[in-house]
Amino acid sequence: MSTYLLTWNPAKWTFQDWPQALVDMAQQGSYVRQWSCINGHVVPGDIVLLKKTGNGATGIIASGVAVSIPFSNRSWERGKEDRGKQYIQVKFDRLADYTKGEILPVNDRVDFGFVPQASGCILEDGRAADLLQRFHEYVAAPVIQQRGVNSSEHKRIALSARIRYEILDRDAHTCRYCGRSSPTVVLHIDHVISQLFWRENFGSLTKTQIIDGVTYDGVNDGKNLVTSCQDCNLGKSGKNGKPGCLLP
Repeated sequence: MSTYLLTWNPAKWTFQDWPQALVDMAQQGSYVRQWSCINGHVVPGDIVLLKKTGNGATGIIASGVAVSIPFSNRSWERGKEDRGKQYIQVKFDRLADYTKGEILPVNDRVDFGFVPQASGCILEDGRAADLLQRFHEYVAAPVIQQRGVNSSEHKRIALSARIRYEILDRDAHTCRYCGRSSPTVVLHIDHVISQLFWRENFGSLTKTQIIDGVTYDGVNDGKNLVTSCQDCNLGKSGKNGKPGCLLP
């Protein structure tokens, strides 16, 4: 039985079903999904650890076991879907809720013996056993990691009157979620990728980020803003949205 290190960078792929993962874990004691893995030698029963990489707090956020051999499927990378990618099916048995700051910090060279450059690198047995034990103990009594974010970046960033007008004009004063228009409803400007998600995953609300292959010049980039009616905006709250293609 081997142990493999899977990785996840929020800037490259948005983990939109994370809330459902937590629900499945609470109700069923496990969460199953496919994950990209470069190693073709994985067999069912092999152990996996999942490391969050990129900006913000990094470290181990999940553990589990492989429940399939490697298989090919469409790539999750935008613009590369036709190239395909190798995956394994994983049954995660423990999750640390990174959205609340729960994450086991690691030192790549000390804990892995290398700096992971791809998802699916094999871990040396001794290091793997130590990491797995530490993570399981951490999940049982998590310690919240403090983020190095300036006090000004904890606050929501207001939209200027000019940006509000530009978004309303672009969207023809129509809610991109339900299609209702003014004056029938009160219209707001909504962040598709919420400020809450942005702050928790990237720290800064103003720095340029590449998310799912799209470059955003901060959370208030026009590509991240849509017109939303008051009902849809309040209902969506801090979740990430998926605006419909109601408008050209």
